[in-house]
Amino acid sequence: MNLKKTPLLISFLIILSSAWTLGNEPKNADKTETVKVIISGQTNMPQKEITVAWREGLTALTALQQAATVSTHPVGNYVFVNTINDIKSERGVTAWYYTVNDLSTGTLAINFPVKPGDVINWIFKEDVCSPR
Repeated sequence: MNLKKTPLLISFLIILSSAWTLGNEPKNADKTETVKVIISGQTNMPQKEITVAWREGLTALTALQQAATVSTHPVGNYVFVNTINDIKSERGVTAWYYTVNDLSTGTLAINFPVKPGDVINWIFKEDVCSPR
């Protein structure tokens, strides 16, 4: 083999391997997995959409707490959302409810784990669960 051509051949192989590596990177290598939190309800309240980074153990409640200013109140073994961004529920009148991917979960938000890509919709509306 001609020794003058060896550096040229090595350079070509390095460039070729670099080009192949760049074209075969995982498609989501630089994308952070997220969930979307939507806060809506009253006609005079503009809907807000906030993207939150997903992590293992994230619940509907902890996602909300990352997206907004939230106060909760415990009742026995339960934890209820009382206020979101200074909009306070009133027992028997109005309350905060949530859905995940437009479905009711039947589970308290503190206990409902969310997955990447989920859409959590917090809705301020008539309290249909508490006695007046």
